[in-house]
Amino acid sequence: MADLAPTTDQPGVHVAKPARDFPATGTYACCCGATGRATGDDNVRDLVAKWIDHRNTCPHR
Repeated sequence: MADLAPTTDQPGVHVAKPARDFPATGTYACCCGATGRATGDDNVRDLVAKWIDHRNTCPHR
């Protein structure tokens, strides 16, 4: 299986929750070099919101 983690060369967001009882994990990367990582359902929700805000305002997109 390919590595799904985003990089500055392949920007985006990746969220995983392998099972209901496991915490979610998430990462994002932008071509401008901004990155983020979170563990825990609420933290990953916040990370996705942060990614969306960044993606919509990043001058490098």
